[in-house]
Amino acid sequence: MVEPRWTDLAAGDEFAGYRIESRLGRGGMGILYLAMEPGLERRVALKLIAPEAAAEEVFARRFAEESRIAASIEHPNVVPIYAAGEADGVPWIAMRYVPGSDLGRWITREGRLDPTQAVALVAQVGNGLDAIHAAGLVHRDVKPANVLLSGDPGSEHAYITDFGVARNVATQSGLTQTGRFVGTLDYVAPEQISGEPIDARADVYALGCLLFKLLTGEVPFPREGEAARLYAHLNDPPPAPSLYAPSVSMALDDVVVRAMSKSPEDRYPSAGDFGRAAQAALSGASVSVPERTVATGAAATREREAPTAKLAEEPATPSQGNRRLVVGGLLALVAIGVVAALIVSGGGDDGARGETSVPTTSQEAKKEKSKPQPQTLTKAQLIEKGDEICADSQDTFASYRDTFPSGEQEASVPYSRLLVTISSRAVRRFNELDPPPGLEQPYQAYVKAQEEVGEWDMDALQAAEDEDLTAYLSARESRDETQPERERLSDAVGFEVCSQPQ
Repeated sequence: MVEPRWTDLAAGDEFAGYRIESRLGRGGMGILYLAMEPGLERRVALKLIAPEAAAEEVFARRFAEESRIAASIEHPNVVPIYAAGEADGVPWIAMRYVPGSDLGRWITREGRLDPTQAVALVAQVGNGLDAIHAAGLVHRDVKPANVLLSGDPGSEHAYITDFGVARNVATQSGLTQTGRFVGTLDYVAPEQISGEPIDARADVYALGCLLFKLLTGEVPFPREGEAARLYAHLNDPPPAPSLYAPSVSMALDDVVVRAMSKSPEDRYPSAGDFGRAAQAALSGASVSVPERTVATGAAATREREAPTAKLAEEPATPSQGNRRLVVGGLLALVAIGVVAALIVSGGGDDGARGETSVPTTSQEAKKEKSKPQPQTLTKAQLIEKGDEICADSQDTFASYRDTFPSGEQEASVPYSRLLVTISSRAVRRFNELDPPPGLEQPYQAYVKAQEEVGEWDMDALQAAEDEDLTAYLSARESRDETQPERERLSDAVGFEVCSQPQ
């Protein structure tokens, strides 16, 4: 291999026939220049793979191969690639120069976006990713900095870019054979961390993280240190955007949470499906396009290893997440050991690190038609499923209670949103159960009591938002005072976990 020369070029220099005008920036894997293409007198964005990465022959070769594949993609939300090659041992790609800003800089300047604006941009990016996946590529580094924006305010056009880290993944996972980690920690899918097979759904996860960032101004798991962030992606329940941005509806919460499911099987099959679901959540309309994967080749749906696949047979819930902690913990230990060797593209977003994210309590946002039809349960089945719902709620609350040590005494909006999320989702799941003959009356009485809990939680949330401490404490007191009655009603049905004092 030819030893690559230093690629810190200056205005007026020539490289691969292009005349350098200025340097646009540098990420973890490449240096980007504004250059003029001779003959056509066309300005292009010229990306050169970073010298330290170019020194790795296998990685550099894949960079060039993937760039040539990407050059065949024609889609309005994908930055067009004009040419790709290698000069002086340095792989390069020439792509359309998009004047304006990238989404990372924009969100830093503007703060969190209105849900309508955020969803519109993510839907565009999802369509672009579908085109990439249809070409057999997985992007693997979907993040705000890799989304370019053009157009007038309020009608921005989004382009997904940076194919220098998209690569064919027929046999590889998050770590390349050279030990290089492809991805950005704040947006990396669990399977990329744990070394499982990667397909287009890894980009769906990253796109879910990106939408969370746009809606809240925060990354989903703002942990201190690389190991802590890796562990959170592997084990912590996906957070609900509405806990940070009250304008986000619970319907949109569900869409984001599903996109960030730990198991790829629980996510949307395509990035376009995710974008359409988010748009439908805003409008209240149904999605008219059936969910389907569009990925081909190495981006097509890949089967996971048998032990993991077994855990993913059903949509994940917090209690299942806790049961996975043994497996997830082992994976996290592996990930923590890998951290020292990671070379991360772009370094990720410098999102706020102060406030801990709060989870939703299930991943029940599978599209409606995929849900099993209600059927009358036996008493044993009803008790098993009801206790599972209660265990999920209790486990989630216990896991995050220390985050809000004064939540019962102060009008805390995040704490109140946590309780609203837990209670509303529990009621939804209880209402999906069909009790056997003879248990209808006590069961419905118990569910009604749970609905009252949800109403008090909503009252407390409203009071917290209004900064009305008296009303807040009154709602909390009503919730606590009626706990013994709920335990009595639970015991009448036959529940065990639901009957335990909280």
